[in-house]
Amino acid sequence: MARYLDTRVQGGQPPPPDLPTRIRTNPRIKAVLWSLAAASAGLIVVALVVTHVL
Repeated sequence: MARYLDTRVQGGQPPPPDLPTRIRTNPRIKAVLWSLAAASAGLIVVALVVTHVL
């Protein structure tokens, strides 16, 4: 028979979410990451235009 660890938390509080879950569910972090992605894409397009690739 399988043995399970005691995962009960004292005081009835659920355990805090782990870091990847907190990052995925935080709208402020999502906004920062999307802004960085958009800025990176914009810089790549500008670099391609300057080097006459586009």
